[in-house]
Amino acid sequence: MKNLRRAVPWAIVDSVGVGLLGFLTLGIMSRVLTAADFGSVAFAQAIVLMMQLVIALGINEALIQRRPIDMLHIDSAFWMALALGFSGFLFCACIGLYFIYMAGQPLVGTILLIEGTACFFTGLNLLPSAMLDRKMRTKAVARRTVLGRLSYCVVAIGLALANFGVWSIVIAGVVQNLVLTTIFWRGLQRWPKRRFSWPHAKQLITFGVPVMLEGALWAFLTRGFNLLIGAIHGLTVLGLVSVAFKATDALSNIVGNVAGRIGLPFFSALQQDRAHMQRAFLRITQATTFISGPIFVGLALTAHQWVPLLLGEKWSEAIPLIVVLCLMWVTSFTRIFVSPYLRALGHPRALLLPGLCASACTIAVVFLTAGHAPIYIMLAWSCRVLVTYPLGLLLLRKYAGISVGRQLRPLAMPAFCVATMSACVLGLQSVMTGHEWSLMTELLASMAVGAFSYAAIVLFMHRRRLPAMLADWRGGSGGMGMKAR
Repeated sequence: MKNLRRAVPWAIVDSVGVGLLGFLTLGIMSRVLTAADFGSVAFAQAIVLMMQLVIALGINEALIQRRPIDMLHIDSAFWMALALGFSGFLFCACIGLYFIYMAGQPLVGTILLIEGTACFFTGLNLLPSAMLDRKMRTKAVARRTVLGRLSYCVVAIGLALANFGVWSIVIAGVVQNLVLTTIFWRGLQRWPKRRFSWPHAKQLITFGVPVMLEGALWAFLTRGFNLLIGAIHGLTVLGLVSVAFKATDALSNIVGNVAGRIGLPFFSALQQDRAHMQRAFLRITQATTFISGPIFVGLALTAHQWVPLLLGEKWSEAIPLIVVLCLMWVTSFTRIFVSPYLRALGHPRALLLPGLCASACTIAVVFLTAGHAPIYIMLAWSCRVLVTYPLGLLLLRKYAGISVGRQLRPLAMPAFCVATMSACVLGLQSVMTGHEWSLMTELLASMAVGAFSYAAIVLFMHRRRLPAMLADWRGGSGGMGMKAR
């Protein structure tokens, strides 16, 4: 609990800070650069990002999960990651040279040559990053990440205003990687030695490869989904879907990144006490549902108010898509810790099945919705939850020994509180219908009633447990840590 109390706030700072800086940079540079500039960089970065995912080989997760860990694991992981990173850079360089001399696209090829250095930096920085995540030192990670993103913003905006064009993005990316590398390695307490053990490396690879395959599967699914929409439904529909995702990404990424940052190291530290590990999973799942539920349900209930205000009236067609997407996130985030839990138990291969099923389901339904309204496309994307949710319940019962009923029980109270909040907000909106209220007034009133009603019902339902819950968070005698002892 001490590590968790220290980790969660800084994980939130990390995600929120990076998101805000990224939004600020995009807002400024979109007014300076052209669509062709962004397109050239996006094409090159798509290749680099996929290569980075492959060369990481799940080593980061393997280092976090393995308890105990030998120094030979650490040294072998560094040299293996460094070799993979250099190989990834050579691969990107070869593709870049092909575009320059064979495909007749020197701009894209040159950008790819420079962007490809990110693969080398990925391999170089994998070890110090993994060790910080392993110890849940999210304060140090947040400081480094935010400083790296800040350096990117300053360089990119400055060069763009100085008419460097597309190179402002490319150069800023290199500067960011240099800053991150300097900060990461200056803070490393132990530098790797010049030794390599294949048996130790093989142990990390055995765990890491399924993790890498799962990540690659979901990454390919997201990009393939967008390509299919553009090819089958047209660019206008793709624009609506893209705006719907961007409208919820800021919040969904915060919840997802925080869970990803603390989940695996937290559960891995509890490997030797399975009973304590199960209780921790159920409690942290309930806590996440209490937080994410009202956020995304609130976004869905007020979408018809905040979309015209923030995005403009022309995006009103995206409102139904945003509502469906919000409800999908509400459901998905109740199972967000299943993946790190199974990885901590040493069963990363089990997660490949939900990924494969979700991919097949999503791609098939996209084809089936050809010629239909955009709302059906978002439903096609969201229907994967109908497949992955029960699979997650069954996998956790099989590998962790937690019954389906016990997994669902912690979700009952958050669901009741969110339902009560929804009834209050919908009641207010029905009363305000037909009156000459501005959208801003309606939105502020809905937010106030939603926040007040949710806080009131949560405090009322947990009035007797609040002292114990506060003691749990502060590490007192009523906390989870004391019960484990």
